[in-house]
Amino acid sequence: MITMDYPILLTTALSPFITYSSTIAIEKLETRIGLVGEDMHKSPGRFLPKSGGLGFLIGWSISVILLIASYRAFGEAFKYEGDLLLALGLVWISGLIGLYDDFKRLGGIEKVLLTALPGIILALSSEYSPFVYIPFLGNLRMSIIYPIALPLAFAISSNGINMSDTFTGIAPGVTAILSASMIITMYLTGIAYPYWGGDLGPSIPLLFTALFSLFGYIPRNFYPGRTFNGDVGSLAWGSLLALGAIWGKVEFFLILSAMPIIANGFTILASIRGIIEHHSLKERPTIANREKNSLRANPNKSAPITLAHMLTLIDELCEKEIVIAVYILVSITSLLSIAIAVLFF
Repeated sequence: MITMDYPILLTTALSPFITYSSTIAIEKLETRIGLVGEDMHKSPGRFLPKSGGLGFLIGWSISVILLIASYRAFGEAFKYEGDLLLALGLVWISGLIGLYDDFKRLGGIEKVLLTALPGIILALSSEYSPFVYIPFLGNLRMSIIYPIALPLAFAISSNGINMSDTFTGIAPGVTAILSASMIITMYLTGIAYPYWGGDLGPSIPLLFTALFSLFGYIPRNFYPGRTFNGDVGSLAWGSLLALGAIWGKVEFFLILSAMPIIANGFTILASIRGIIEHHSLKERPTIANREKNSLRANPNKSAPITLAHMLTLIDELCEKEIVIAVYILVSITSLLSIAIAVLFF
């Protein structure tokens, strides 16, 4: 079992400060060179750095390297050093795809195909166990299907978080809630023990460093927001969640926890009848009253149906209210997921 030993305690304590600092540095750099975009949900003339998620990615990476270095400083190599270095590579691939999209714009199909790349690399690396636990059915061995499904898992997770990233604060907050949910599920059930020689495997340090790095990042992005995440952030977070679930053997429970995000993605695709990059949409799901800083559902029948659209059907809401509502929905499904895991595992 992985315990909260000194290197992990040191890293989790420092991660928020590291990521907060790296995010501010990226914000200043992007502002200086003019890489900013207007916040269309608030009063006119408010411009923010486009890709603050790069600050998270840098801060989280430093935290992972610090964790590995801390183990070596205490006189031992970390058991999952190789896995964490692989994780760095996979998440950076997703982040760099997002960074490219932030400035050059990928098509919808292109983005889906490219975000499957980390899953292909993971499948080729064989650093996974082809088992999935499903309540009532138990541990199902999927030797053929599992590696084929890995690219799909990364593409769905990355693009699901990306499609939810419509207001400042939603994507990193949701990622933090889902990460915490997976950590709690793993500790309460010990679901990963059989696959990692009697401990919980690399998902624990992976998700702990991500979670505490998010604690440092969220204050920069939460309403009213001092930076946009950019696709560099949202695609990286989706990749982190997919990898955490795969290594932690909580794939089924991540799906349960993320039901509001999955529903959001499904309703978007169903309402626009295809995979289209959001910058190409003719209608927005909500209409912003920029003087009152509030939003209401777009009544146009061609407008995409999203969580925000459904939440504002009855009355106008401010952006902060929408973000908190999404947090509550994901927290409820996460608690239900944890309860099901404890009751049926």
